[in-house]
Amino acid sequence: MISVFFVFGCYENSGEKIKGHLIAIGGGSPRPALAMQKFVELAGGESAHIAIIPMASEVYRESGERYEKEFLAMGVKKARAFYIQDRLSANSDSTVDSLRSYSGFFFGGGDQNRLTAIFRHTRALELFQQKYRDGAVMGGTSAGAAILSKIMITGEGNWNVLIEDSTHFDEGFGFISAAIIDQHFTQRERFNRLLSLVIQQRLMGIGVDERTAVWIKPSGEAEVMGECGVVVLDPQAAVYSDVTNWLSAKNIRLSIYIAGERFQIRSH
Repeated sequence: MISVFFVFGCYENSGEKIKGHLIAIGGGSPRPALAMQKFVELAGGESAHIAIIPMASEVYRESGERYEKEFLAMGVKKARAFYIQDRLSANSDSTVDSLRSYSGFFFGGGDQNRLTAIFRHTRALELFQQKYRDGAVMGGTSAGAAILSKIMITGEGNWNVLIEDSTHFDEGFGFISAAIIDQHFTQRERFNRLLSLVIQQRLMGIGVDERTAVWIKPSGEAEVMGECGVVVLDPQAAVYSDVTNWLSAKNIRLSIYIAGERFQIRSH
């Protein structure tokens, strides 16, 4: 049996206590109202300043404008979409300085690989991570939920088999490193791809359904909101066999949580 340490937060060795919250929405429409309200509340309510990052979408300007209208209709003080199109912009003083005053950051849906291509190893991402550690709320739907975890499912691979490397992954934004977040989970039959990574990475898997969200608190407690469910694959007691490239594991615990129910993400 392999012993594994689970770590909650951005940086495993920073020793810095995480103060921020995560709200991961599994995509679909409408987004769960309670989760969006909680996002705004955690960002400051009527005094909230919401930064919208719609760059996962191919039609990011239209997407950004819709999010701006949605958040302003919820009564926040300020909601602004940032159209950061490349790494040069993500590293610029003007971008980073403009983002500093925001208390909530919302990442829209589309293709998560577009987000990582723009933001990975940039000053903007460093700012997002620092703001999260300091207490800002990070939210995202669909692709914007997938990038919240350190291990990010790219959307590529062969999900019809459970073999080594059948699910492709990349480095996400790293707000949570103790679990892997997947989205559109039941609706798009994504069980196999999440299970394969749970076995290979020895990490908890969190599969969020459409019109459903999971709120992850600084303590590691997670609460489900919305219409459908959240599937959790917990390998804490798992026993693994590495004899072939076919994935083999015993005692992975599967749980399904619905609105109002809670589970714990272990921290180190």
